[in-house]
Amino acid sequence: MDDAHIVETVDPEEAFSVLADGSRIDILRALWEADGQSATFSELRSAVGMRDSGKFNYHLGKLTDRFVRKTDGMYELRAAGRHVIGSLLSGAYTMGSEVGPIDLDDFCPLCGDPLTFSYADDRARVECAGGSFEAVFPIPPGSFAEQPVEAFPDVADRYLATLVGQARNKFCASCEGPIRPEFDVKEIPDEAASVDDIVLVSYDCDRCEATTQLDLTTVLLDRPAVVAFYYDHGIDVRTFTFWQLGSETGAPRSTLVDETTHSAEVTYPLADERLTLRIDDELSVVSAERE
Repeated sequence: MDDAHIVETVDPEEAFSVLADGSRIDILRALWEADGQSATFSELRSAVGMRDSGKFNYHLGKLTDRFVRKTDGMYELRAAGRHVIGSLLSGAYTMGSEVGPIDLDDFCPLCGDPLTFSYADDRARVECAGGSFEAVFPIPPGSFAEQPVEAFPDVADRYLATLVGQARNKFCASCEGPIRPEFDVKEIPDEAASVDDIVLVSYDCDRCEATTQLDLTTVLLDRPAVVAFYYDHGIDVRTFTFWQLGSETGAPRSTLVDETTHSAEVTYPLADERLTLRIDDELSVVSAERE
């Protein structure tokens, strides 16, 4: 990392090697489940069920300072320890599932074909048969735990909302590093589609080189002008799934206006009115006009 205030204090391989012993995972789990996520040495050893005090002290010592913090005789999880247990509970390392395709009650906002939902390889997919519309995004299997299959699309939509929110705030979904938005244009191959292409926002992470792509019309749904436009027509945009936008009201249109200044234009049609936004390369609204 370039920032002198944030430095790498331990080699990644060394940090992960500490977790190779199952007893240490048990210690992290016990702290996670403890009241206030903190415990004394004896409380923690009792929760783990390890009789040998010396052996337990050895394993706890390996976790202390990196995954566990000791303060005034109490042990508690550090951020790294919480991330480890959170990742295990999410099912990212231990669960798997394959579902679908499930027929949705919604139709493609671009061509009108029925939409289907499916889940495999830790990715949710919503698409139409004609290929006009396709949304693919990662979601850990644990997000669907204890949910009936018919609830999977709703769960996936709510999880996607968290990814969109994270991207809007310019944090990488993979490594939580800073990301920068750039416009990209995607051609729609289906001749039955109502548009020839759409503008995407590609969020690129310089740290881990991951890229998240979102439809510009979706990214802008939280802008006050857009929220007010739909609200004035009796529609709360928060009640839309991300694939419902435009299915009944007409698909929003996006155009890259000027490649030199990296500006784009988005039009949301509704009844006999249209809202047109001009967007700059930082995704700020330069102008908003109703017609």
